[in-house]
This record gives sequence, structure tokens and C-alpha cells, in this order.
Amino acid sequence: MRVARTPTELAADRPDQLTFTLGNFDGLHLGHQAVITELVGSTRARGGTSVAVTFDPHPLSVVQPDRAPRLLTPLTEKLDAMADTGIDVVLVIDFTPELASEDAATFLSWLGVVRRSHLVLGYDFQMGHGRACDLSVLSAMGAELGFGLDVVPPVEHEGLPISSTRIRESVKRGDVQDAAAMLGRPYSMGGEVVEGSGVGRGLGSPTANLLLPAEKLLPGDGVYFVTVESLGGRPGVMYVGTRPTLDAGARLAEVHVLDLEGDLYGQELRVGLRRRLRGDSRFGSLEELKQSINEDLERAREVAEGRGCV
Repeated sequence: MRVARTPTELAADRPDQLTFTLGNFDGLHLGHQAVITELVGSTRARGGTSVAVTFDPHPLSVVQPDRAPRLLTPLTEKLDAMADTGIDVVLVIDFTPELASEDAATFLSWLGVVRRSHLVLGYDFQMGHGRACDLSVLSAMGAELGFGLDVVPPVEHEGLPISSTRIRESVKRGDVQDAAAMLGRPYSMGGEVVEGSGVGRGLGSPTANLLLPAEKLLPGDGVYFVTVESLGGRPGVMYVGTRPTLDAGARLAEVHVLDLEGDLYGQELRVGLRRRLRGDSRFGSLEELKQSINEDLERAREVAEGRGCV
């Protein structure tokens, strides 16, 4: 998979044999995956090059910053997830106020959508200034200009279409199992392990503090059973919160890897959140906190060993 930053980097590919999809693809959930599967299959049937067009930063952070969401998959995570889909090229467009003001026809022309090009889009796709261009407009435009259009129906979970918004809501309330059902994989978090306060070590359970992208969506405060994918899926416990017992204030994410010897400082750690063990709590003393941590670790062992439900 190639990563391009401007349409001119597609110049080596025949424009009339480009098959495009466009979207934010935050989370790369099962609905997105259905679109990309159709894109790759259509491209192989027609010949040519499959191109997934996405945007950085998230468009809302430019046009309505106060409504911009925290992301399920910041750009690096999104590209990592796309690398396994069979896409030939991911074109990352720098989203600017100037781009936001363009009409759809101008943008598609700049992108390189020409006669005999093809689009594969999700059922709810909209684009252009004010999102004025929907699928009916695109269909008419394609008939006039000569490009094809395929529309992929929604993938549903519990009777409703899967969306990034629904997944964010599940993650925010700590229901990572519901999020995983819509993502098709556990919700993951990753970053460099940086030095923390050392409180966990003092309580007998050293933790790895993760330096996460500022735009990354954290799950609801609490304690989670996780698997550490960067360490071969080793089980662990993640705490997300402000450590109210310590009056620490800043929200953080820290991981204790079960039965791990040594420290992880400087390493890149990626964890998959499997289930929430409990919400966050303020304890009356450090001894009570330590007892609760030990109970969390025991529950995590039960789950890891198949004695508890994932």
C-alpha cells in the first residue's frame, strides 16, 4: 500500500482506471470495511488502481472546531489498519478552509475523477461545501461526466447502521465490548511508554504510562482487562482516569502487564481493550487502593485463564 499526499502522486496510474472511495474512515469499522472490500473487489474486476481518499485533520476540526470529535484512530493508526485491506493507495488530503469551501465538481476534478473512473461509496455519503453533494447529485454528475458509481449498503449492529459516532459513544461510556462488535476488533490504544510518578510501583503493581496522541479518544474512566498486542497478546490491566484517591488531577492511561519482569520505558506499547472490570473510584486510603488493585489483577487473571467472561 502506498501513501500519497497529493493527487499528482497518482500521475503514474491511468486516470481512467482509478477506482476511488472517499471518507474520514475514523475507526475503520465494519461499515468502512464493507466499502473497502467492495472497492478492492471492483478494482480487481475492472483492472487498475484502488484509491482510498481520507482527510487530515478531521474536517470538523476545521469547519466547526467546537464539534470536532476525539478520534478512534488518529492518522497513523488509521493507515496501519488500512495496510491490511488490499488497497493500492491511500491518498491523505490536507483538509483546509479553502478545501472546505470548494464545490464537489471542482474537488472531484482536482482529485482526478474523470470519464471511466469509478467511485465506490457508503450509503450515507455526502461531500462538498455544506455537504450539499449527496449520492443523488453524484449519480447525476457521473451520468453527465462519465464516471461510475457503486453504493454500498449499511452494515448494522443491533438493528442500526454502524457508525463512528455510535462507536465513540460506546467507548466513552466504557462499553468496549459493544465498540469491538462494531469495529470488528478490540478498541486499541498505543503510544510510547514514558516515566510516571512511580505510585504504581510503590503499591506493588508497576504501570507503563502511555503517551497518547492528543486527539485520541480515551474510554470512560475505570479499569479494563486488556491484551498487549505489541507483546504478543500478553494479558494486562489498564487504568484510565484522574487517580482521585491521589488527587492527581490529570487524566492518564496506564497499563500493568501481568507477570512482566523489567520496565518498558521508551517502548511503543499497543493494547486491545477487551472488557471493563469496574469504574473509577476514590478510596479512603492507599491501603484500600492497593487492595482494590490486587482484586483487579486477580479478576484479570481469571479472564486471561478462562475463569471469567471476556
